[in-house]
Amino acid sequence: MSMVDYFSFLPYGKYAFYVWLAYGVSALTIITLFLNARRNHALTLQSLAHKYSRNK
Repeated sequence: MSMVDYFSFLPYGKYAFYVWLAYGVSALTIITLFLNARRNHALTLQSLAHKYSRNK
């Protein structure tokens, strides 16, 4: 299998711009959601640690 055969799926005919734009927006959305979830998780853990450390 040559490199041309391997990457033959990339052009998508005349719809390449829309297809790759949709992939890009989807990837950006998933990455943003992942980073926000990670940040919220860390903030929640800090908040809980602070809340329960004051009661001792």
